[in-house]
Amino acid sequence: MAKKYIAIYLRLSLEDDVEERSSRDESDSITSQREIVLRHIQEHEELQQYSIMEFIDDGYSGTNFDRPNIQKLLNLVREGKIQIIIVKDLSRFGRNYLEVGDYLEHLFPYLNVRFIAVNDHYDSNAYIGTTAGIDVAFKNFVHEQYSRDLSLKVKASQHMMMRKGKYVTHCPYGYTKEPGVKHQMIPDPITAPIVREIFLMAISGKKTTEIARTLNDRNIPTPQTYKKWVRKDTHNKSMWSHQAVLRIIKDYKYTGAMVNFKCENLTIRAKAQHRRKPEEYLIIEDVHRPIVSHEEYYAANDSLRKVKTGTVVPTDRRDRVYYCGHCGRRLRKTFGADEYYSCATQMYIEDAVCRSIRWSRTDIENIVFSAYKKHLEFLMSELKKAVAGNPHDILLQLRADQQALERLVKSSDSDTIKLYEKYRSGSISRERFIEQKAICSEQKKNAAQQLEKLNKEIESELRKRSERLQQVDTIRESIKVLEFSDDEMRTHMYDAIDMVVVYADSEIEIKWKFSCDFEKTEENK
Repeated sequence: MAKKYIAIYLRLSLEDDVEERSSRDESDSITSQREIVLRHIQEHEELQQYSIMEFIDDGYSGTNFDRPNIQKLLNLVREGKIQIIIVKDLSRFGRNYLEVGDYLEHLFPYLNVRFIAVNDHYDSNAYIGTTAGIDVAFKNFVHEQYSRDLSLKVKASQHMMMRKGKYVTHCPYGYTKEPGVKHQMIPDPITAPIVREIFLMAISGKKTTEIARTLNDRNIPTPQTYKKWVRKDTHNKSMWSHQAVLRIIKDYKYTGAMVNFKCENLTIRAKAQHRRKPEEYLIIEDVHRPIVSHEEYYAANDSLRKVKTGTVVPTDRRDRVYYCGHCGRRLRKTFGADEYYSCATQMYIEDAVCRSIRWSRTDIENIVFSAYKKHLEFLMSELKKAVAGNPHDILLQLRADQQALERLVKSSDSDTIKLYEKYRSGSISRERFIEQKAICSEQKKNAAQQLEKLNKEIESELRKRSERLQQVDTIRESIKVLEFSDDEMRTHMYDAIDMVVVYADSEIEIKWKFSCDFEKTEENK
């Protein structure tokens, strides 16, 4: 017998983070939501026969269903694996009244899924055959309007502070928050001198790559490293680069001005930002202490304009898969008689192990293409194994064992009844009845335990079978290119590659987009 599942869904919304939450943290926390839902299950005996699956989206807005774990939940619902969904309240499930209403009024009833919102006292079982769920949809309309209004208020408040020259996101490298003053920053005693030195080095004529190399040689923390350092997180270490130095020199904030409205959201809930034209920026002078003067700022930027810049060549997908195996940077492309891939770290760290990495595109693509063909051949053999295997035999045996155990459980109950009838008729003594009843009970217990274990095996086998079928479909689709010419295969090669990791000892590691035992190849240049 297949297991029945309750899905409990917990969400802490982005909207909750914007508000003053001191009085709401406890009621809206993930822990509190879980306690409320589990308490409801414990109070209702009919719910306790179900196994529990938990889904959490922490930090996702309820205004849409673009949330990873709600999508996993809904996929399982569509597959018929979940019978009941429980949430603390309807706003945890979603704030878009149209979408929520559609799920409650159409999808869940069609799939025979029960939906419970504890604090809203909503249970879809109470509305079967009625239209009372419309009231629920209206309540979600109120939630959506509240969310929209809150977003507008937050945006308006931020814009007001930005027009006053306040920072509303984070302090740039070289600055820190002024103690006791909201949205005001002061020079950071640790990093402000570094920023000033960068400007002075640029004024003296040093190139950005030279400045980066100097900073790396002195182990000066980068903006990323320093930010993690002050947060007590030193897991990752970055290095200064041409781009990092350039961003600082071009940042007008270091003159004591605030530059706001560089980007904007085209809609209230837009994820991507639209970059404004420089003439549309809002620049407010003298809002915080400068690190460099205006003269120093313009002198440093003028020195950059004297440096001859090469033509920017757009990258294609082939250029985006090659990475250094030592520092993790994407390899840069340079030109000569052929195109070449090398690691830029050597420009910024003199004794970098990456300095010996230099591959022509022709050579490395030939190696990768050879590995690609071997990869396809391996997939072909895996396909043959998958097709040759017969998982149905295993499943049939498991089903047969399941039926046998189910019969044994039922027969144990029947045997107990027969024993009782014999005892009542006087055919057996009380002692004999008790002895035989204990044997039947033990047999039933053992059979039930075996049946539970077997049900898990069947569930696991069904899951493996589904994954196997998906794998077969993936493999079958990917090996179609074996019918193509080599030139055509090369055009498809990068579709199968996640990344190519290159090491200084001429080792190349290829990470495919789907699992494969053939992952490494080693060649000499």
